[in-house]
Amino acid sequence: MNKFCYRVVLIMIFAFLILPILSMVIWAFFTNWRSTDILPNSFTLAGFQYFFTSKDWYIGIKSVIFSVEVALIATISSIMVSRFLITINIKAKIALESIFYLPMLLPVISVCLGSHKLFLKSPLSSTFALLILHTYFSLPYAFKMTYSYYTVWGIEEELTARGLGASFWQAFKYINIPIYIKGYIGSFFMAFIISYSQYFINLFIGNNKHVNFSMIMTPYITNSNRNISAAYTLMYIFYGVVVMIFTSLIGKNILRKKS
Repeated sequence: MNKFCYRVVLIMIFAFLILPILSMVIWAFFTNWRSTDILPNSFTLAGFQYFFTSKDWYIGIKSVIFSVEVALIATISSIMVSRFLITINIKAKIALESIFYLPMLLPVISVCLGSHKLFLKSPLSSTFALLILHTYFSLPYAFKMTYSYYTVWGIEEELTARGLGASFWQAFKYINIPIYIKGYIGSFFMAFIISYSQYFINLFIGNNKHVNFSMIMTPYITNSNRNISAAYTLMYIFYGVVVMIFTSLIGKNILRKKS
């Protein structure tokens, strides 16, 4: 009975996750589906053709590269913060940890309004301002993932290696990375998704050089053309899946070499 219930719940969750994507796939390759037809019969590639001929694919690649940069900065910062918190023992440790979760609670529009006024008075470029804000909102998610791994495993193995004569970088490379690589990859991808899906930050802080995938996709989704909006949605997912596959392969390659 328990196995049956588990299977039913698993099937429901699977259907809940797959059905929206299946709907996008249908509308990406078919222009209409009349109620009198059992299956759609108006196959087309117009949505994907428009995507590539309008050079929006290039904007998608630029968005991926920028979000990868943000994810790397957020992941490295989360590692540094996690190592600091795991080694200190003060009463305000919990309060100090909670500070890094504040961007999760702050409205994006409030931060952007204050930041916009601040950056207008500073000599920083718009690109650097975007990088700071994307990292600001991505860091809490990367930090949560990384710090969770550190609280479970600690750094005792590294300290033992240091006591046996290894340098800091040797202990980090041969002890820390094999243990925490899955956590680092998870942190990287979480930060990437947060940055990749940002819309308002680029709209409010950036200029015409900082148009990202979310900005070009949103008008098509709100439009009545289901074929184009579905095609853009699938390409948006495709770029994210490619990054996820590459990061997973890099992690497996590191683990194989370190083993």
